[in-house]
Amino acid sequence: MGDVSRYLEPTLVEHLNHMQLSARSVVLGATIGQHKSPIKGASVEFRQHRFYVPGDEPRRLDWRVLARTDRPYVREYDEETNLRCLIAIDSSGSMGYGPPGNTKFDYAARLAAAFSYLMLGQTESVGLAVCGQQLDEWLAPHAGSMQLSRVVDALDRASPWGASAIGQALHEVAERLDRRALVIVLSDLFVPAEKVRSGLAHLRHDRHEVIAIQVVDRDEEEFPFRKWTRLRGREGEGSQLVEPALARQAYLANYRHHRKALADICQTLRCEFAVFPTDRLLVEAIRGFISRRGG
Repeated sequence: MGDVSRYLEPTLVEHLNHMQLSARSVVLGATIGQHKSPIKGASVEFRQHRFYVPGDEPRRLDWRVLARTDRPYVREYDEETNLRCLIAIDSSGSMGYGPPGNTKFDYAARLAAAFSYLMLGQTESVGLAVCGQQLDEWLAPHAGSMQLSRVVDALDRASPWGASAIGQALHEVAERLDRRALVIVLSDLFVPAEKVRSGLAHLRHDRHEVIAIQVVDRDEEEFPFRKWTRLRGREGEGSQLVEPALARQAYLANYRHHRKALADICQTLRCEFAVFPTDRLLVEAIRGFISRRGG
């Protein structure tokens, strides 16, 4: 099993215990978790049989098993929670930029673990999609204490490499989700804006609620280089020697234009859009984000 503490430090967990992440529009099932629905009665999914112990409700006895085995067993269920959350994390090569231990992928992985912890603590269900050159890994949304370990295991297996196909991966996510969900996208979104729009539009067409979080390194935000610098593409683009004083203005103009395009796309599609620089303390970034959206 993965080491949860690698992604969730005790101080972060303590703060997360006092936070709540809610969906604004996706409400499914009965009133089991944090959300309300007009549908009466609990929707449940069978998990396993367990031997009857004194104190169990007689109505939970499985009479067919009792008749067949002459042993009393009760049926246990996993409650299908009101909200399903699917976290889509970009594992393309550009996500590997940054100092060891705090690359964009490292930061996004800790975010994924933190959001998973929040949702599971609210008795919601959580899943994970690792998005590289294709949908590299799919962990279907489930509730329960073991799901966080499954998320961490999947994050442990992932590493940033290859060209980004986040737009196409979001189409695959939409195809796999069989119920409405809250989809949280964690990516630098360094692909043509139209590809991002296409993937997000598919999710919105299927009535999923979407939060797009752009994870960036401060170098990408400010282009702080002063001397001749060799810039190497992390997705097979090769390298180029640049003089920062000549390249900075054009780079920052293109960067800001792309950021605005992403923000405009999200506004048009009614997706939430947020930017998380990797030099910001994770707990502060999460707290500020939740505070801005009202929980």
